Amino acid sequence: MSTQSPNPRILIVEDDRNLREGIYRILTLRSLEAAMAASGEEALRMIEESGYPLILVDLKMPGMDGFELIERINRLKPGTVCVVVSAFATVESIVRATKMGTFDFVAKPFVPDELMMVVNRAIEKYHLTAETARLRTEHEAHLLQLTAEKSRLNTIVQSMGDGLLVVNISNDVVLENAAARMILRRIDKPSQYVPVRAVIPDDAICKQIAELLLNPAPHQVKLEMVVAPRSEQEAPAYVRVTLAPFRDENDKVLGVAVLLSDISDTKAYEQMKSKFVSMVAHEIKAPIAAIESYLNVIVDGILDNNVPRIKEIAGRCLERSSAMLALVQDLLEITRQEAYQRKRLIEKIDVLGLVSKLAEFHRIQAAERKIDIELVSPAEGLKPLYADVGEMERVLTNLLSNAIKYNREGGKIWIRLDSTPSALRIEVEDTGIGLKPEEIKRIGDEFFRAKNEKTRNITGTGLGLYLVKRIVKTYHGSLKIESQVDKGSIFRVLLPFGSADTIPA
Repeated sequence: MSTQSPNPRILIVEDDRNLREGIYRILTLRSLEAAMAASGEEALRMIEESGYPLILVDLKMPGMDGFELIERINRLKPGTVCVVVSAFATVESIVRATKMGTFDFVAKPFVPDELMMVVNRAIEKYHLTAETARLRTEHEAHLLQLTAEKSRLNTIVQSMGDGLLVVNISNDVVLENAAARMILRRIDKPSQYVPVRAVIPDDAICKQIAELLLNPAPHQVKLEMVVAPRSEQEAPAYVRVTLAPFRDENDKVLGVAVLLSDISDTKAYEQMKSKFVSMVAHEIKAPIAAIESYLNVIVDGILDNNVPRIKEIAGRCLERSSAMLALVQDLLEITRQEAYQRKRLIEKIDVLGLVSKLAEFHRIQAAERKIDIELVSPAEGLKPLYADVGEMERVLTNLLSNAIKYNREGGKIWIRLDSTPSALRIEVEDTGIGLKPEEIKRIGDEFFRAKNEKTRNITGTGLGLYLVKRIVKTYHGSLKIESQVDKGSIFRVLLPFGSADTIPA
């Protein structure tokens, strides 16, 4: 029986101290052994002294850059699994790094789940490489032909996209593949010769397996289960489980094959679809009913001699219809974003000019509630931003509209523009109703809106900030929110300057 080698030690090579320590925390919180190096020279010394099978490399570093470091690692320690973690995510850099033998590429900025997805694949690569080397050694030592056949079968099983477990007649797991460990959140815990109840976290499925071992069904049995997350960063996994007993030539049951298919995306889509239908029905029903009621008043002739009142009602109808039109536009934009149908026109943008124009446009709406808008920008101007003007207008419009909508009467809004050498910072601060800490965590989720007494009469769909978050992410930027209840909120967008060649079209 083969045993899986322990997880590799990971070396993080990153000159940015905060990012380096952040990655270290992400890895160590998941029980992975890691070390840090602040430069390519320090990394080479550590590799020569201890050796690290898996290395996370930044491309842009002072002194020795990531490309030179990878080249020297390949000469010094062939077979080392290198993963590039860099904001320098151009096609040329990715192609060059791939040709040098790097395993994968993580673009900055990233969330912990994105990093761990690549790291877990790299760990699986390391284990499979180690297993291949072990089997090659056994083969070269003239093991029996059965060992070679087992190796080929194991390679096929390990390459499957779905998870596979084989349970023997004693109700123990005797075979598993990498996909099964990933789906069951047991990447660090090999399951061979472990009772099935210790591997599958669902009593009903375990009972069904035991039943099939005693009274095998003539057909497959299909069930579903939920695998709990290991941390707050993960979501529950929804898994379709297919059970199929297998027999020998004498029709005697030998065990049960368990096929695991991750259907989390399908479940999420179903939930989103249900929420979508419910939300749209609710958001459209109320304004249509109001418009119908207003129009009936006019049609019935009750206000025939009251022109000011008729104009007031018409204004309310226009307000309601505008809200429905905004909802439709947001839904169409989300559809285009998710279907990747919208083509970007990347051009050089005068950020101050764009923000000034949008601020002036929103002053009329703000003046109706006596809200003052102040624009603060560096005296020497800002570097141009390469982006799609329509997307930047949508980001700024949604932030300003929310700052007006959720502000207090006679409040104020500050729009601040600033920059670092590599990124543009846009802040929109208001003196509005603010958000609770639990609401801040969910702001930007699809269809989420903070619901309380102060927001009850404020129309909205919860799609505006979802679009902001989605658009900013596609530019490798970030959205941060600071807020205090009854004091106001700050929405801070950070966008890399980049160039026309580095922005995905």
